[in-house]
Amino acid sequence: MKKPVSLFRRLALGAAFAVAASPAATAQRLGLEPRVDSLLKAMSTEEKLAQLTKNSFMTTPDNARLKIPGFVMDDGPHGVRFQKATAWPTGMGMVSTWHRGLAEQVGQAMGEEFWAFGKQQQLGPCIDLAQDPRGGRSAESGGEDPYLIGQLQSRVAKGIQKTPVMATVKHFMIEGKQSTRHSRNELFTDRGVMEHYGYNFRTVVQEGAVLSVMSAYNLINGEHAAESPYLLNTVLRERWGFPFYVVSDWDAVHDTKKAILAGNDVCMGSDDYLKDLPGLVASGAVPMTAIDAAVRNVLRTKIMAGLLDYYPKGSKADANTPAHTQLNQQAARESIILLKNSGNILPLKKASLKRIALIGPNADKGNLNCYGSSETSPPYAVSLKQGLETKLGVAKISFAKGCDMNSADTTGFRLARELARGADVVIFAAGLDSTQEGEGYNSGHDRANNSATLPGQQQALINALAKANPNLVVVVQSGGVCAMHESLPRMKGLIYSFYAGQEAGTALADVLLGDYNPAGRMPVSMPTGDSQLTAWSDDLRDANGVGYRMYDKKGTKPEFAFGAGLSYTTFQYGNLQVPKAPVSAGAPVTISVDVTNTGAVAGDEVVQLYLSDKSSKLDMPVKQLKGFERINLAPKQKKTVTFTLSAEDFYFWNEQTKAYEVHPGAYSFNVGSASDKLPLGGAFTLQAATAKPDLKVTQVFTVPRFPKPGQPVTFYAMVKNMGTAPVPTGSKLGVNFTIDKAAVGSLQGLQQPLLPGQARLLPATTNNWKPTASGNFTVGAVVDGSNAISEWLESNNSFSRPIRVY
Repeated sequence: MKKPVSLFRRLALGAAFAVAASPAATAQRLGLEPRVDSLLKAMSTEEKLAQLTKNSFMTTPDNARLKIPGFVMDDGPHGVRFQKATAWPTGMGMVSTWHRGLAEQVGQAMGEEFWAFGKQQQLGPCIDLAQDPRGGRSAESGGEDPYLIGQLQSRVAKGIQKTPVMATVKHFMIEGKQSTRHSRNELFTDRGVMEHYGYNFRTVVQEGAVLSVMSAYNLINGEHAAESPYLLNTVLRERWGFPFYVVSDWDAVHDTKKAILAGNDVCMGSDDYLKDLPGLVASGAVPMTAIDAAVRNVLRTKIMAGLLDYYPKGSKADANTPAHTQLNQQAARESIILLKNSGNILPLKKASLKRIALIGPNADKGNLNCYGSSETSPPYAVSLKQGLETKLGVAKISFAKGCDMNSADTTGFRLARELARGADVVIFAAGLDSTQEGEGYNSGHDRANNSATLPGQQQALINALAKANPNLVVVVQSGGVCAMHESLPRMKGLIYSFYAGQEAGTALADVLLGDYNPAGRMPVSMPTGDSQLTAWSDDLRDANGVGYRMYDKKGTKPEFAFGAGLSYTTFQYGNLQVPKAPVSAGAPVTISVDVTNTGAVAGDEVVQLYLSDKSSKLDMPVKQLKGFERINLAPKQKKTVTFTLSAEDFYFWNEQTKAYEVHPGAYSFNVGSASDKLPLGGAFTLQAATAKPDLKVTQVFTVPRFPKPGQPVTFYAMVKNMGTAPVPTGSKLGVNFTIDKAAVGSLQGLQQPLLPGQARLLPATTNNWKPTASGNFTVGAVVDGSNAISEWLESNNSFSRPIRVY
């Protein structure tokens, strides 16, 4: 027998083997699981192992004999890393929009660009929880609140997978301090994982129906995340129902045996699986059942992604399109946050504006980002200086750097002050860049000044400029939030932009000059300084989590609260409607509020709802975000915003029963424009009630993913139970599938129970659709359409999406 490595190389090169055509041809005619079984049966041990190893930096091997392609991946979470592709707002910037629909549009546009450059799998979105602003990869995170992250990034993932590209949610779990990222041992309680630190992952895995999850570098409770059966099997697959494949972060596997037995299917960034698996399997240290389970996950994913059937080829003409540019500008605009506007200095009055003194280390930099795997190389990038010059002309802008981003040098202060004295207004471009924060390899590191405060002499120069000219506006661009307590009183205006991509300069100029009314909201709290931060500890067993939960528990007030943001108009809240009678625990709770634009210009408001459990015996956060809507209002216009809280919004994890439950008792809530500006509130009671499930279809898959005329199609629905009772095995649960509303397949009954907080991929057991012509259709699924199962909510049981027959 030839050496395994030699065979892997032959597979990687797609060498011509003796073709056993019948297993592959037979497999193509079968449904998903029988097809996986057929392919697995046809594989040699070496071929199975090759499915689990890397081929190159971003690919896994092809199997030419059985016509099974490898994965073709690429970074990163906000744009194709190794191509001249569009740089979108980073994760922190995207979540700053608080706009679900926009997030899905951006996800789809990113997927189109990965597809355009021949990539089948996007290594993103990155949905890490920002534990500390000093973390080097804060830009890639989604802020400090798992509900907000889950809501926005599940839509990004769903958008990506509207294209032929797979989304890969990362890093499970948790990305934090870079200086110790391979050895950091994060300590969690089971409840903390299920309720808080993993909540964002459960949401994106189930609502986004992602086809891949990436395991993280750090340890959790003494085990590396890529080697943790608790994380990968117990939590991800058993409790949450993830049916697809897990890929390691690059070089995250330290012990091959532990990783493969834990459920880490594919090892990337190292040769560990390549070197170790043949011997481990031959000796029996790793049973073939474990290898088969991993290969099943890989094959199931490849089939569902369309890789084993007709897979449409993308075109580079579909990247960097005018439509993408326009959407990118809008995403950047919607992410920008107005935090201070004393005397209504903003927007600047273009008609009377003669000269702007533009000062600061970020004034003439475009495409700002943290260092590392999320970096992008767009075809162009607009700096703040370019954005202002395009709108006002070069002659109206006087520019000086003034100071370095992070040094003690003050020699540039003199020229900066001179320019400030001769200007109508001073704009100081502050913040960070890839030299100050980034992923921990090569030159990447956590915050360079080891502080959450704005580094170097930036605050000193802000104060000096304010003395020279009090009309001072500060624009901050960063990944992790920067504290500015010493200089904040001296500035009249403050705009915050978490790295907003290649059109950041255009968007910032639009906001400064009033061509766009800002409505971004803070995805993190801004501390007054390091003294407000808790110790940067690996011990995360506090049930209250991070961010505003921590500030609430300590009774301290940050500089700017989570959810904060101003507008060029004003809004008034009124007519709060809340349930007057007790509600059954698990039943939907409906709360509504009227919001009126009381100003003179149109604008967006982000209406936020926070929930408090007042009677639980468990240690609970003071309040938790459980609803938000971004709405647009014309002057004097009023809209009613309605929030419907499901059982899932009340879940806590019972560590004794190992189940999601809803606690009957007293609850209160507050509604407003930020976590510290909640003018309206109320209370209600949940009373004990007989538990019921609440079923929701989150995605419909077809096999083939991209059918051609004459091909029989099988159907699969991702169904989630967001109620309080399981749907037991053998229940009368039905799922009906349609094409253009005509019945094409169904499932009756369950082979496995569907537990609260769990999702399952459910197949149609009858199929009768074979498209006769190419074209665009609508595929749909309805769960329990006959109402055979009593549910808390019957109106959320259907899902539909477009499908194209090529």
